[in-house]
Amino acid sequence: MVISFCSVVFIETAFSQTLIKIVDQNNDPLPDAVIEYVIPQPVINQSIDDRIYVMDQINKQFSPHVLVVPVNSQVSFPNKDDIRHHVYSFSLAKTFELKLYSGKPKSPVRFEDKGLVVMGCNIHDAMVGYIYVSDENNAYLSDTNGEVLLTQPLALNTQLKIWHPNSTAGLTKHTLLTVDQKMIDNNEIFITISVNAPQARGSFEELAFHEH
Repeated sequence: MVISFCSVVFIETAFSQTLIKIVDQNNDPLPDAVIEYVIPQPVINQSIDDRIYVMDQINKQFSPHVLVVPVNSQVSFPNKDDIRHHVYSFSLAKTFELKLYSGKPKSPVRFEDKGLVVMGCNIHDAMVGYIYVSDENNAYLSDTNGEVLLTQPLALNTQLKIWHPNSTAGLTKHTLLTVDQKMIDNNEIFITISVNAPQARGSFEELAFHEH
């Protein structure tokens, strides 16, 4: 069920459509970056999202690598490999375990609290995935081109909070930015995030240790 919502906007300088482009320190597109922002406006009603999100397991990898969901969402973990997996997480935002299984688990997992959930497989240590649970209405994930297209108004001085699993700032840290005119070119915002090489991510156990 989806409840429609409306809002009143009081923004002097805004863009009806804005393309955010995220690159790394080498100017290469950066996929799987989470962007959150707060629109400075009163919200009368908010939508209720009761869909079931999906975190697949394909070729011994979590797919998508990063999944963004609202607080209190349900996530299903189908295993599409021809081998069994044992999915689990020790994260503060959600501790759970799906013991050795194939196919689709009986019930989805609900994520009640905001925060980062790092997942692994007890059988395949190289399997690492992330669920980013957000309590913001405006949380987006950059695509393979490192891009996020915003259809909502975006004002100057809007606060942006950016996270990436390979950020040199650390797994649990965000990059905080304020939108100013220097960042904008023809309704496009360009952001650079410094990241570690993918092979530096390590195993699930190493990531779980650094998370706490």
